[in-house]
Amino acid sequence: MKILVISSNLIGDTVLSTGVVEHFYNTYPNSKFTFLIGPTAAKIYENFPGKDKIIEIKKKKFNFHWVNMYLHTRNKKWDIVIDLRSSMLSYFLYTKKRYIFKKNNKFHHIEQLSTSLNINANKLNIYTSTEDEIKAFQDLNTNYKYVVVFPGGNWEPKIWPVQSYNKLLIQLKEKFKKIKFIIVGSYSERKKYFTKIQMNLPKDDFIDIMGKSLTLTSAYMKRSNLFIGNDSGLMHLSVASNLKTIALFGPTNDINYGHKKNNCFVLRTKENYEYFKNINIDIEESYMLSIKPDQILDIINKNKLL
Repeated sequence: MKILVISSNLIGDTVLSTGVVEHFYNTYPNSKFTFLIGPTAAKIYENFPGKDKIIEIKKKKFNFHWVNMYLHTRNKKWDIVIDLRSSMLSYFLYTKKRYIFKKNNKFHHIEQLSTSLNINANKLNIYTSTEDEIKAFQDLNTNYKYVVVFPGGNWEPKIWPVQSYNKLLIQLKEKFKKIKFIIVGSYSERKKYFTKIQMNLPKDDFIDIMGKSLTLTSAYMKRSNLFIGNDSGLMHLSVASNLKTIALFGPTNDINYGHKKNNCFVLRTKENYEYFKNINIDIEESYMLSIKPDQILDIINKNKLL
């Protein structure tokens, strides 16, 4: 059986849709999956056992990337097409069955997927390679607790200031002596945040995997104790890696993207999402200042996360 997945270009939405792929893989275990996906998010499926092909599509002006997507897929007879981009493309492809995702922003994104496609999309899963797992095993010492921290993001208004992260890590180090911090993100985020987040802390308390692959990052997450970070694709990667997660939200929608079960916690600014929808947001300013390190420590202590 040949299954085509028309996937999101976004890391976060792609991670959240791994439950959809997992459902079809478990239902049709001998199927071969082709992924039509953007270059950054494509790495999520690098080690997927049912993978036949990953077709990376770069976004083009005037939506010409849709032409490329059609040309790459038109000559095959598909058994199932799963369109996670709510597009018209699947209607132009030969397939026995179509599953087309339709959004409903009243619910969490995973619930939207499950309801729209009439499946159970709850089981998020990231497949890591043996090399990823060996590297994480070698680097992480079971005598320590590891906190994965993501201080970055693709939109300044939703980023908690790096100085606040630094204060939090100092407090965590004072309370938990046997603790180390794994800093995750992109190469560009490394230049912006890594030195500042280390201030007044021993350098050997930090493991830097900023800029490393998503699957390697997941392998480290699977061997860690807690994730703390901004609303982001890496926050969803943490949840999919079964890591306890504290996600920080401000001008983004925690109803759609916040995970509030299975050792996942949402900490919002004092303003709710509706407030942010009704103001003019300065894209060069952080709107996360009302969140304080003590609030995160309270969540950790109350729920015995470390």
